Amino acid sequence: MNIQSAKHDLARQGWAVLRTGRRFADGDTIDEKAVLDLAGRFGVPSSRDGGREIWPVRPTRTDPAATLSERAGAAGFHTDAAYRPDPEPVICMFVIRPAADGGRTLLLGATAVAAELRRHALGARLLDTLAAPEWRWRVPEVFGGAPAGLSPPAAVLPGDGTIRWRADNLAGLTCEQRRVASWFARLLKVLPQTVTLDHRPGDVIIIDNHRTMHARAWFRDPRRLLLRVRLWAS
Repeated sequence: MNIQSAKHDLARQGWAVLRTGRRFADGDTIDEKAVLDLAGRFGVPSSRDGGREIWPVRPTRTDPAATLSERAGAAGFHTDAAYRPDPEPVICMFVIRPAADGGRTLLLGATAVAAELRRHALGARLLDTLAAPEWRWRVPEVFGGAPAGLSPPAAVLPGDGTIRWRADNLAGLTCEQRRVASWFARLLKVLPQTVTLDHRPGDVIIIDNHRTMHARAWFRDPRRLLLRVRLWAS
């Protein structure tokens, strides 16, 4: 395990993987100190959403109000806390129990997405729409969202190498935004620059939440468990 190499990878490519070989949990009992000590090497843990620094990512709900971390199945490309004015810049994902039937992590950087859009005939129009600071999201119920509560407007791809995106809780869209969002979500599923990460117990995936989106392959295994720690810059 090399923290400095991981920090270098994070800065260079927007993500890194630490193969720690460690067990951060005994069954469902989490070694919170070990998790926070390691996460703290990459920033200051945030407890803003959910009121706790360590958030379990496992299927516990099937109702429509469940957020991505509470349900099984695939999850489209997104950045965390897109619904907040200031999303945390770094995410650590600790693999406790990989799914037996999939659930791998997928990664895709903002630079690759913007470059792909520029290659399309309608790319300039799409980039203009995505760069406009007029996109809004609902805060998930579990993180204090209310039916009428929307995030402040923000850009998806402002043109500075960053991205803010999550398709399942977009709100207040114009007709043009709905068309662009649908096309954009489809494009993200087929880009060849997508990185796929297998999960091993003890893996820690570190993601630059401002430059890199993450997604999840389909799974059904109810025992799958990851731990998420969002981090502020130290």
